[in-house]
Amino acid sequence: MTMTASNACPSCRHKLSPLTIECPVCGIPISRPPLKRPLLFQVSKDAEAPQQRGHGTPKILSAPALGRIAPVDLSGGTHNLSGPDAGNQDYYRDNSGVASAAAAEPEQADGQSIFWRLALMECQEAVSLLVLNCLIVFTVCWQLNLPPGRAYGDFWPYLITLHFLVSWAYFMLPMLLTGSSAAMLRMGFGIADSQPEKRLSFSLFMLLSVAFLPLSFLCMVLTPAHTTLAEILTGQEIRERTRDLVRRR
Repeated sequence: MTMTASNACPSCRHKLSPLTIECPVCGIPISRPPLKRPLLFQVSKDAEAPQQRGHGTPKILSAPALGRIAPVDLSGGTHNLSGPDAGNQDYYRDNSGVASAAAAEPEQADGQSIFWRLALMECQEAVSLLVLNCLIVFTVCWQLNLPPGRAYGDFWPYLITLHFLVSWAYFMLPMLLTGSSAAMLRMGFGIADSQPEKRLSFSLFMLLSVAFLPLSFLCMVLTPAHTTLAEILTGQEIRERTRDLVRRR
């Protein structure tokens, strides 16, 4: 076997292993020959070296974490402006509260408008219902040729039933056909439920709400969304009528 420069000491020509860094005979340091291919850990170090020197920076695509970016509050507070808008920083600081107050005023005005429209609607229903029942009393007394006290004293079970059926029909028929009573149509209100049984039940509780108008008005005053007694009892909602029924809240 012949000795080569890669596996023999250059001084004493002693046979060396490839990983020897010093000759065991003469003690001369042995320089390691360059490898044809770098080792795995050397590859990673060589890849990091250009980045540390500032040469050959790899081109990578990066995107911000959209879910982790804090939103910018534009409703109020101070805004740190720089550049040409730095002089307007006091303007934005002074008018931030004005802008938030102006945005809150239409909502408050709309809530008051809804409240008075609902109250006026139930008052109109109560007046119409009173006029209808007065016509019933006049017709019955005229047909029986009796005064109201005697007529209702003798025939009160039948007359009370007649008042209830006629009053319920006054609410039930337009509610089944259009989803609104007569006064609700005039004020631009309606219910969104198209099922006949839900409209039927709402017309019954609408009659109860109009009959106990002071209690229904108290419910509208105490609830934040101005909910009537019929809405509380049925769980349905009176909404504004547009091309589609939209929520009034």
